[in-house]
Amino acid sequence: MHYSVTPEESHAAKTPHHIFNLNVIITHLAVSQVSLELGHGNPYYFILVPFLSSIVIAYLYFHGKTIAKTSSWFVAAHWKLAWRRSRNLLIAYGAALAVILLFGLVGKLSGGLMMNDFSEDGSSSSIVGKVGLYFGALIVFVTVLINFLQTGISVYDAGRGIIDPKIEKYLPRDENSNEELGEGDDEVAHAGQKHMKSDAVEMDEKTGEKA
Repeated sequence: MHYSVTPEESHAAKTPHHIFNLNVIITHLAVSQVSLELGHGNPYYFILVPFLSSIVIAYLYFHGKTIAKTSSWFVAAHWKLAWRRSRNLLIAYGAALAVILLFGLVGKLSGGLMMNDFSEDGSSSSIVGKVGLYFGALIVFVTVLINFLQTGISVYDAGRGIIDPKIEKYLPRDENSNEELGEGDDEVAHAGQKHMKSDAVEMDEKTGEKA
């Protein structure tokens, strides 16, 4: 849905998505590499990644509440959207932790095959536990990738005054909210929503000629 927004609102609406993407890039790429170096091969140092990411996510949540009180509905809606995507990351962290703990427990109880940790002290750990770590990392990786790509689209939408009208379920509109202009050809159509007239159609109506 297109909304009537000012250039300042369009710019401000991009901010939470930039923060989300920076969080993904810095924590899940840069910090993960630092964790690998600090841990000398110990995978448990990767706990730094969800810890630092959760701090950024908390900022998106709490500052989003402030934005909802001080800024326009359109800007607040994009902050709400960024928070909901960040929530997906929190769920992924929780799911990954559950998988790692489950596989780790099975590995200890079964007393299965061991493999070298490639750490300086030459320690080893259960292969089952290692498999759990890889599955946990896969859950986070897929979640990060999907939401990173979606957030890139949201940056484009924010600049065009667009946001999915379903966000109204989580941030209701009122009489002071940005005016709805209708759905355009540059976005996904939703049933029951009014459609914007293209420039060509508007020109035809003014001239009385068919396209």
